[in-house]
Amino acid sequence: MGFADFLVDPLMKVYRDVDYVRKRKRIATVAAIAGVALLGSAFWLASTGGQSGIFIAYLPLLAGTVIFHLGMQQVGKWNRAQRNDVILDTLLKDLGDRYALIHYARVGKRTVEHALIHPGGVLTISARELPGGVAYRDGRWRKVGQGLSRFIGMGGAYLGNPTADAKADTQAVSDRLGEDQWPVDVDAVIAFINPRIKIDAVEPDYPVTNGEGLRPYIASLPSDASLQSAQRQRIVEVLTGEGAFAAPQAVPTRRPVKRRAA
Repeated sequence: MGFADFLVDPLMKVYRDVDYVRKRKRIATVAAIAGVALLGSAFWLASTGGQSGIFIAYLPLLAGTVIFHLGMQQVGKWNRAQRNDVILDTLLKDLGDRYALIHYARVGKRTVEHALIHPGGVLTISARELPGGVAYRDGRWRKVGQGLSRFIGMGGAYLGNPTADAKADTQAVSDRLGEDQWPVDVDAVIAFINPRIKIDAVEPDYPVTNGEGLRPYIASLPSDASLQSAQRQRIVEVLTGEGAFAAPQAVPTRRPVKRRAA
């Protein structure tokens, strides 16, 4: 089988604000170091300050614990090789060049972490990478079945409120496109992309999927015949108007083609 036995398909275009990623990495590292410094000062005060020092040490102890925990959580999110944006790139890379994935778009006062421009409009993706179990009931998300690690795991993956993030993301994108009179459908999906996740969501406000189901869900979205390539590219330009977005790489993928019998 030679070169003639392959067609070359363009991959989905990916846009990433590289300066934003670098900034978040620095902030995470500084926060973790600051937490360690505060904890160290608390130990020093308790050891050398006598009775009053022990009392005063509670202030840096509490502050250091909180800052260190938040810092390590952010270090886990931003300083690992497989960040959420990188995982989404891998999961969705073969969607094709009618799709464009934008990471960390500055939209108004909000940073929309992941937004997919597709033939039917714009889909924001609220991605979470935590393992274990998550449940959704009556408007609330919670971790389940994680025991003590739920409370003492420093740097553990963040759950937060994916529904609130999805709502804020769609509102921000809708408002920004509305400024230019773009009648584009904007929706959201909540994606738990860790392969070790178990999801128990009852009547969520937005579609919820795991990493394996994300691409099929996107492929099932209806197209809008009026949203042509030029219009989709214009939406990309609007959403990447602020920030330091690296130019997308045109990376092909090979698709085998059967030869016609002689």
